[in-house]
Amino acid sequence: MADPTHEQLEASNETEKRHVGGEVRYYLRDVGKHLRKLNQPFNSDGLEAWFTPDGKFHAQGLNSGAATYGMLGAAAAVAITSN
Repeated sequence: MADPTHEQLEASNETEKRHVGGEVRYYLRDVGKHLRKLNQPFNSDGLEAWFTPDGKFHAQGLNSGAATYGMLGAAAAVAITSN
């Protein structure tokens, strides 16, 4: 799975562009939607997930392990790149 491009992140309805500490981030608008696609019983309250302009995925508040982190990033990337 290829990382989303800067252009795809800019154009996506799945993300919201924000500036945090001088850094541009593309936050997922509905993290819970992407978790539901994975059939993960995880409460998305307090979870923040975003991409940097180079397409790298990041998340805070995801304590259920690296596998869920990777699956969430991949599911979000698929949604972004399929638009």
